[in-house]
Amino acid sequence: MEAGAEGTCRDVQVVSTDENQVLLALQEWYQTDTYNLYESDPQGVYYSIVLENVRSTKQPEENVLIDVLEVRGIKGVFLANQKEDGKVTTLITFNKGRDWEPLAPPTTDMNGKPLNCKQPDCHLHLHLRWADNPYVSGTVHTKDSAPGLIMGAGNLGSQLVEYKEEMYITSDCGRTWRQVFEEEHHILYLDHGGVIVAIKDTSIPLKILK
Repeated sequence: MEAGAEGTCRDVQVVSTDENQVLLALQEWYQTDTYNLYESDPQGVYYSIVLENVRSTKQPEENVLIDVLEVRGIKGVFLANQKEDGKVTTLITFNKGRDWEPLAPPTTDMNGKPLNCKQPDCHLHLHLRWADNPYVSGTVHTKDSAPGLIMGAGNLGSQLVEYKEEMYITSDCGRTWRQVFEEEHHILYLDHGGVIVAIKDTSIPLKILK
């Protein structure tokens, strides 16, 4: 939709249609790089706002990517990056948008050393980008056959930092996290998440087959 008079929307995208409810992202007339999330009633007639100012990014082909991700395997769980006052923070909901909360940071790093990241001033933040290449996982990976298992690239701190992409994992659907790598990796789940294959993200070929 094109922007019009005050009170109209600029764009709308459907995020989810699970459980007889629609979750959609709507860009209001006053927004440029954020969207608001709305949830419908069971009949899909009336909508109420569940989260404001979700970050969006315009791609070279004029496609718009919205920083909201439905976690596969468990109904009602979503991740979203909210942008307010220039800061981007990651939030999670376990009840399809009724309540949102920050991601709890791990207490130790991948080597078991204590981390100086304490709530409420420090949380875990994730990059919510899908990969254009179907053979790689993107920055966050979930799968229907591995419910509750999420791996993502991000950082600890007061906000999301674009150039920091450490890898974190949760096996309880985002309630607790631990660090597994200091750099971004592509992820593949096998055996319902019982086996995880991680390949370091690099622009240099690891091996050339002749």
